[in-house]
Amino acid sequence: MSTPKTPPSAITAAAVASFDGCPDARLREILQSLTRHLHAFATDVQLTESEWARAVAVLTATGHITDARRQEFILWSDTLGLSMLVDALANPLPPGATESTVLGPFYVPGAPVRPYGANLAEIAAGDPAWVHGRLLDTEGGPIPGAELDVWQNGDDELYAVQNPGAPDDHLRGRFHAREDGSYAFLAVRPVPYTIPSDGPVGAMLEATGRHPWRPAHIHVIARAPGYRTLATHLFDATSPYLESDAVFAVKPSLLREFVAHEAGEPGAPAGVEGRWFSVESDFVLSRAAETHEPADPGRTA
Repeated sequence: MSTPKTPPSAITAAAVASFDGCPDARLREILQSLTRHLHAFATDVQLTESEWARAVAVLTATGHITDARRQEFILWSDTLGLSMLVDALANPLPPGATESTVLGPFYVPGAPVRPYGANLAEIAAGDPAWVHGRLLDTEGGPIPGAELDVWQNGDDELYAVQNPGAPDDHLRGRFHAREDGSYAFLAVRPVPYTIPSDGPVGAMLEATGRHPWRPAHIHVIARAPGYRTLATHLFDATSPYLESDAVFAVKPSLLREFVAHEAGEPGAPAGVEGRWFSVESDFVLSRAAETHEPADPGRTA
């Protein structure tokens, strides 16, 4: 008599059951669901051994290329839309609150605190852009002392963390709102740039006919005690790639007009002599109670 073959479903059941004794209920739920979905995926596409081996090699290469200045795993999450999905699930907001979007792989904590109106650029980086507005609550009241943590790329398409020739604090800084909630800083008009495409994620994009471009934007994290921390972007409303952002991060409510000003025009920021731009953007934060979650001023994603 021949021995009955073990069906694939039995393998899945055994793998799921192996976590039954996990004392952490949430960890048990996550790992069992992950196992079910991973096995269902392999069954759905009839994953071959060679394809499985290739996937392991890609993950290995992802680990090898990831270091303190580059996070290839976040790029995978971003380019597969997972980062935006997690962001949407984690950030239910009341009406009027500014929408969040992805943190991105180039955030570095500990940017220098700069005074109102200070320049982010420590070396030449593009057309000056005066960014200003207010930090408000959902009732329209100011949030004095609220912090804006800002970083962006320059006209070389690079963030400081990508450019060994740039000062560490180039195009990044933290600003605090004044008593009326107002803030201002001198940035540069951002330009579109490509996410790092010389690694496994880039190979995936090329193989699937996708491009690696992101539309022009400035990153902001807004924080204040008693409020949900907000990670978001200011997108240039005229930028290419708004409809095909490689990381799916564009939201219509985050588009802003960068208004052009000629040299010598009244209102030019101090030290600016040529053409410059201005962009106005308020950031509206929801109180922790409005989303039924505790405040966490240190949250960065």
